Amino acid sequence: MTNLSAYKHSLLLFIHPEQTWKSIATEDHSPKQLFLSLLLPLLFLMAICNFSGYQLFDQNPSQHINMHLFSASATFLFSILSIYISTLLVSKFAQFKDKKDRFNRAFTLVGFSFIPGILFNSLAFLIPTINYLTILSLFSFYILYKGISPILSIPDDKKSGYFTFILIGLLSIYAVLGAFFIGIASLMGF
Repeated sequence: MTNLSAYKHSLLLFIHPEQTWKSIATEDHSPKQLFLSLLLPLLFLMAICNFSGYQLFDQNPSQHINMHLFSASATFLFSILSIYISTLLVSKFAQFKDKKDRFNRAFTLVGFSFIPGILFNSLAFLIPTINYLTILSLFSFYILYKGISPILSIPDDKKSGYFTFILIGLLSIYAVLGAFFIGIASLMGF
């Protein structure tokens, strides 16, 4: 997989998710390469949008710079953490005997399906007045649903059941990480 093909796949998932997932399933994606070439730059972009949006729209940005830096840094770190924890959860459902192959396939599924969430959240962070657009991040779950069968080799008749368990697990992970983020922010006085 090249950087260009990773970005091409991530864009095509918005248009033709089923066909794109089938194409992605035929390629070999190493988690390290996918993370460094696709996810890490997008996560940096999201953190920069987080900081910039707060700085541009805050009435006293110099007084709250520490809070803005914390928010951008925490967004970046918690996003990385949620990708890896989500991958560990999803890998439990993959239909492969080899643990490494299960993790690689799960990382591919999670990594590509996180992209709409990263992009829509970046836009909402950059322009806080349109933060209601973060609801479009739910498109990530649709992309995840479409990728379960081709990436994890789950039969189509069992896809909905697997997706339900994965969704419950992912929402639980996000709730715990969100509570942890809020706890750290309150301990730091933000």
